[in-house]
Amino acid sequence: MTHPILEALASDDPQRRRQACLDSTADPAGALLTDALADALGDPCKAVARAASDALVEIERRAGGVESCLRRALHDEEPTRRWGAAFTTARVEPPSPKLLPALVEALGCGDGDVRWAAARLLVETGRLHPETLPLLVGLARGGENAVVRRMATFALRELAPDRPESAAVLQEASQDPDLHVRRAAFTAMAALIDPPPSVLACLAAALECDGDAASRRLAALALGELGAHQAHSRETVGAALRAAAAESPDADLRRAIERALARLAGATPA
Repeated sequence: MTHPILEALASDDPQRRRQACLDSTADPAGALLTDALADALGDPCKAVARAASDALVEIERRAGGVESCLRRALHDEEPTRRWGAAFTTARVEPPSPKLLPALVEALGCGDGDVRWAAARLLVETGRLHPETLPLLVGLARGGENAVVRRMATFALRELAPDRPESAAVLQEASQDPDLHVRRAAFTAMAALIDPPPSVLACLAAALECDGDAASRRLAALALGELGAHQAHSRETVGAALRAAAAESPDADLRRAIERALARLAGATPA
């Protein structure tokens, strides 16, 4: 006889499948349902996949024993299931390098929620395992998928804003052929901690030369943020911003520069 929850998990009705995941945590045989729940991590309905993840986390908390099914799902043929297994594993134990293949793959997912969750988990993994940083550097520099390169720049901003390799990669990314990668690079530069002068020069050049109006505005805002934190650079940054404002016919850029100059003016005196 088929267990009622297993039968419900095989239903064509996503609401029924989701409810089966929720019911599994209260079932006396819940620990015997973990393989089926791990399969449900790849459900095409996000609500079902999340309910399956929640159920596995609860079963692990109460009785343990979900490691083997999650390990199997991490190597499943279905990318959605691999991501679900990585996400769930990180909820029951500190993220480790074994999750990296699934997390990197998820950076290029068409679902924005998945991409950002994967980026956050890569940052968390990087804080525990130093080998994650060079991986992200490589992805930002050479990822074949522009979406992956863009997400890697955001992850670097969070993981290593004080590292010279992050500053170097973001400067390179500001010249990327993909517009969205360039914008991400300018946004990320604003978070760098004590970057080298070449970063300020890169941003100042973008104010004058970048063909994308949004990138010019982002460069202006990044200059204001960095200048506010680098007292020794404020005069140079302020001069570059004022010169760009005087020369540009772009009213939106001038407004961005005004905000950047206000940020400088409100910074703690040297």
